[in-house]
Amino acid sequence: MGYGRQPTPSQFVYFVVEKMNNLPFPALKRQVCCRYEASGEAPLLDFLASRFHYLTREAWAGQIQAGNLCINQHPAQIDQILQSGALLEFSPRELIEPPVSWDIHILFEDEQVLILSKPGNLPCHPAGTFFNHTLWAWLKQSVKLPEVHFCNRLDRETSGLVIVGKSSDAAKRLNRALQQFDACKEYLVLVQGEFPASLQCKGWLIPDANSPVRKKRAFLENLPKELPQAESACTEYTRMAYQPLTNISLLKAILRTGRTHQIRATLCSLGFPVIGDKLYGVDERLFLKLASGSLSPEDQARLLLPRQALHAWKISFRVPAQNTPVQYSAPLPQDLRDFLKQHNLQIPL
Repeated sequence: MGYGRQPTPSQFVYFVVEKMNNLPFPALKRQVCCRYEASGEAPLLDFLASRFHYLTREAWAGQIQAGNLCINQHPAQIDQILQSGALLEFSPRELIEPPVSWDIHILFEDEQVLILSKPGNLPCHPAGTFFNHTLWAWLKQSVKLPEVHFCNRLDRETSGLVIVGKSSDAAKRLNRALQQFDACKEYLVLVQGEFPASLQCKGWLIPDANSPVRKKRAFLENLPKELPQAESACTEYTRMAYQPLTNISLLKAILRTGRTHQIRATLCSLGFPVIGDKLYGVDERLFLKLASGSLSPEDQARLLLPRQALHAWKISFRVPAQNTPVQYSAPLPQDLRDFLKQHNLQIPL
């Protein structure tokens, strides 16, 4: 069952926001607020260009000239100097958002919770250039949820199960249930290389000091020294299929901890890059090229898939207050099914 405009299961539907009426729901007005808290003064344009990368310095100047930025409730000036405590309010007009897929399916819903399957090209929450092109906006406008509390968040390119609490109290109860020892999150992931039949990876995630990408992480089984940024991580992998002609493995990954980029970073450090992943795939420089808009057709061919081949497949936990075990699963989306058929890999049920 799905809400809003329903594509067939075998297609992705894309909407490019050049006019807001191309959205499958009434657009929400974006407003970004922040407070300048530094002790010293700073030129306004310097702060905007260094803090909000989704617009260039020249584009920020254009937004100021258009009257879209206020400081302490007064229109900003291009040469303005920010004082500590200044409140900035940005109301962009006609900000074009990247295309996304709206192939969203509701799997379960009651008064407290909504469980759905999202596609592999849709952010969960607003960030950067994404605002109306998000699952959050779809839930607010198409499903008419007054409150949206994500109990688990998937990367934009990761497909699969998302759990939403309809109130802060419901979300707290669900989060506690998801943290219990018998709760289980299972993912499907495609990697390059012949992965072992099974492997438990228990160790640490740390910032990758060798990477030019600041947010990239690395997995280590043992820490050479105590690092304050290190987080314990444990993932259990099972190989479900392997195709020697293309040297591709299909894995099931069970999370025993829930860390940022846990599956992708662990597999990359083990030498099994995730297919389609610009950051943890065959070459991290592809992430930088994507960010700069210079990803070539040859680069796309190296990735094998337009997005990272990671799918939140199953989740099980006990219903809060009832102690009743439940399990939900999200069928593999069509793009990954097509890839498996193309490479003669068995499609999981």
